[in-house]
Amino acid sequence: LVVDGNEDHQILSVAALTRKGWIVRTAGSRKQGLQLALSYHFDAVVIGSKLRDGNGIELLRALGGRLPGTPIIFVVPLGGEEAALQAMESGAQSYIVKTPRYNELLPAIVEEHVVEARNRKRLVETEEIQAQAVTARKTVEEQLSQSQTRLKLVLEQAPVLLWSTDRDLRVTSAMGTGFRDLNLPRSERGLSIYEYFNIHDDDIEPIVSHRRALLGESVATQIEWQGRTYDVHMEPFRSKDGAIIGTIGVAFDVSERTRTEESLRRSEERFQLLGRATNDVVWDWDLQTDGMWMNDNVAAMFGYRAEDVEPTGTWWEERLHPDDRARVGSSLDDVIGSGGSMWSAEYRFRRHDGTFATIVDRGYVLHDASGHPVRMIGSVMDVSKQRKAEAIQSAVYKISEAANAAKGLPELYRHIHKVIGGLMPATNFYIALYDDQAQTLTFPYFVDEEEGAPPPQKLGRGLTEYVLRTGRPLLASPAVFAELNRSGEVEQVGPPSVDWVGAPLVGLGKTFGVIVVQSYKEGVRFAEEDKAILNFVSEQVAGAIERRRTQENLVQTSSELQAIFRAVPDLYFRLAADGTILGYYAGRYADLYVPPESFLGGRIQEVLPRDVGEPFGRAMQKVLRTNSVATMEYSLEVQAGRKEFEARIIPLMSDQLVVVVRDITETKAAEAALKESTDRLRQSERLATLGQLAGFIAHELNTPLTSISLLTDAAGRRTKDAGVHEKLEKIDAERRRAADIIRGLTSLSRSRQIKAVDADLRSIVEAALDEVRRYRKKGVSIEVNLGDVPFRMKADPLQLQEVVVNLVKNAIDATDHGSVRVRLEERPGFYAVVVSDTGSGMSADVLSRVFDPTFTTKPRGEGLGLGLPLAKHIVAGHGGTIEATSEPSAGSTFTVLLPRGDVDEDPDRR
Repeated sequence: LVVDGNEDHQILSVAALTRKGWIVRTAGSRKQGLQLALSYHFDAVVIGSKLRDGNGIELLRALGGRLPGTPIIFVVPLGGEEAALQAMESGAQSYIVKTPRYNELLPAIVEEHVVEARNRKRLVETEEIQAQAVTARKTVEEQLSQSQTRLKLVLEQAPVLLWSTDRDLRVTSAMGTGFRDLNLPRSERGLSIYEYFNIHDDDIEPIVSHRRALLGESVATQIEWQGRTYDVHMEPFRSKDGAIIGTIGVAFDVSERTRTEESLRRSEERFQLLGRATNDVVWDWDLQTDGMWMNDNVAAMFGYRAEDVEPTGTWWEERLHPDDRARVGSSLDDVIGSGGSMWSAEYRFRRHDGTFATIVDRGYVLHDASGHPVRMIGSVMDVSKQRKAEAIQSAVYKISEAANAAKGLPELYRHIHKVIGGLMPATNFYIALYDDQAQTLTFPYFVDEEEGAPPPQKLGRGLTEYVLRTGRPLLASPAVFAELNRSGEVEQVGPPSVDWVGAPLVGLGKTFGVIVVQSYKEGVRFAEEDKAILNFVSEQVAGAIERRRTQENLVQTSSELQAIFRAVPDLYFRLAADGTILGYYAGRYADLYVPPESFLGGRIQEVLPRDVGEPFGRAMQKVLRTNSVATMEYSLEVQAGRKEFEARIIPLMSDQLVVVVRDITETKAAEAALKESTDRLRQSERLATLGQLAGFIAHELNTPLTSISLLTDAAGRRTKDAGVHEKLEKIDAERRRAADIIRGLTSLSRSRQIKAVDADLRSIVEAALDEVRRYRKKGVSIEVNLGDVPFRMKADPLQLQEVVVNLVKNAIDATDHGSVRVRLEERPGFYAVVVSDTGSGMSADVLSRVFDPTFTTKPRGEGLGLGLPLAKHIVAGHGGTIEATSEPSAGSTFTVLLPRGDVDEDPDRR
């Protein structure tokens, strides 16, 4: 039985005895040792001087002769002679000094005393039966001799060096295998220590140690010898009368232990360096004594001074957050109690300033040879910032989620209050909003310990208005408030608070409100970190409030729009970017082209006829591309017949459109009738005036022109002079040009009646092109694209031919270099004759007057410019229109649209 309060020494003793074949039981306390000693039979009992609940002397006295025949060996510390004497007086049979390597000597000593005890027992038995059996006595003597021999053998085989000397330091005995390991002549008595160790100096070890032992000292020292390290213990060797007659010594080879201790020292040094190199708190906790070592980071991390930190596990436990203490303690007990090794927990730890840090604590449990937990080592990492960041992100998400889930603004405000309360103390919390129209400050949410919600009020000089005015967050401690008050920035409004924190609510670049937390108690204070958090969260709060207000405004606006829609007869369609009809409202269902079930979910380009759907699609793409509003007019056959509609295409969102369709049939008819009447009246008046003037001019000019013609003809017949003939021909050419002008004038005076017959527009244009070939000029090409099939219609061929001639001739006149293009096109319900050129073009002012009979761009003497007014008059007579587009230096394009009408279809036309 080994009873020792020092668990490390206990472990070493058990290991040494076990290696020698002993079965060992252990105890660390007096109570446990006494119970085991009295409950079981032991061959020997080894008792240490210090036990967990007392000392070894008390255990010896408690045993008090209860273990007769069982040797009790008492272990005393170095210099513990008095303890050894007390032990011997209290019942110990022997003692052993606790040198660093005493455990290696212990098995031999135990063996010796056990054998001795057994011998004593046998001697007692021998004495009791001596009278009866001499033979038995001899047997005992032989056994004693054998025991002595065995003891000697044991000592000789012990892994130590045991020796004795006389007063002259000559070796009188030497035992132990250590001599063999050193190749020393242990069997040769009479050699001196000088000769044994081959030294000659009295001032060095081991001579000094032997001299001290001869003086009566107990000497413990360490010697480096032949590359090995020895722990040496020397005692004076006394005679029966107490005189010192020599020395006795024992040496243990501790080379391996020294290397292990050096390795341990280096490991400990590395551990200390690691503790200084990391930002974490590194700790080492003795589970037996509750002692705890912590590196210096405990002060830096939690703000404690070195003298504030007690090196115990209890000190650490007391600073756990009350809500976390039971959970952390339970998890720690579970790991230690179950024999586990790894432990970790996240909990809150109180800083020196009273706030709590969130930490992650990890530890590793160390067990002794018997599997008992003895130590824990670990580290602590401060994750407060990470957890705070995570909490803020979670708060932002919850606010965003609440903005969508809340049934109204009051519920949203309550959610916001709850979320902010998870980030900081928010017992006193309110939201203030500025009504720009009413120019008042309102408090839609107000929770406060000291006062109720204020009524709407004009802006004043309170802290709320200060944040609203500056657009910056504010932490108003008493000192900050006093300074703002002195400078006239703020005034006291409501109960005075200890700390006041406000952050602006900003939307669309404008501050529209303030979010506030405040405290009335010294124990609840706010810091700059709280201001930063509130300001960060305020961005999400502002967005949530704005979205919710916008949603409620949209509901209100939607209700108003529905009321408006019900009051107007327009059609309303909501489209996706690809034209899919997502929704509609019909003021008059009779104006719908098809029933709702036929167009909802369909693409408007496909629902409408092709001649309407394709332009609609192009207009939609333009609106989406330019984010502008497009207007288009079209005609559709609906339930009430063919109607004219105006569609306004408006961008709703980046991927949606709104189309408002209005029936403009009556408006268009009225406008067309008015325009036609006005144009005809104006044209008729102008043409009538020109006709009258033309008739007068023609009458007045034709007579002199006839005389000029006759005179030039007569003069030409009378002279042979070539020069005169050339001049006469020029006079006649000018006379013919004047006659052409007069014919043009007279054509205005004639009544223009359209004599429509079945005709081919393509043939009419070809005939006109043949006629204008004589007007072609160098550097100007004529490009023609008339297709390969006839364009059948009702028309007056000669008058339409005159129109085309005028247009092509004008294009040639306007072009110095480039081309004139003539093409025929089919359009919905119309044929189009398009004449374009690459000439000088026209300004907007000229373009607006180009069909005016009284306006011309031709140079003086080159014509009256009546071709275009006449062409427009002819086209109008066919029920068509003529349009002109032009830009300066970019040429001009004239487009004649002629209705197809009902004709006998050419069998060759497909």
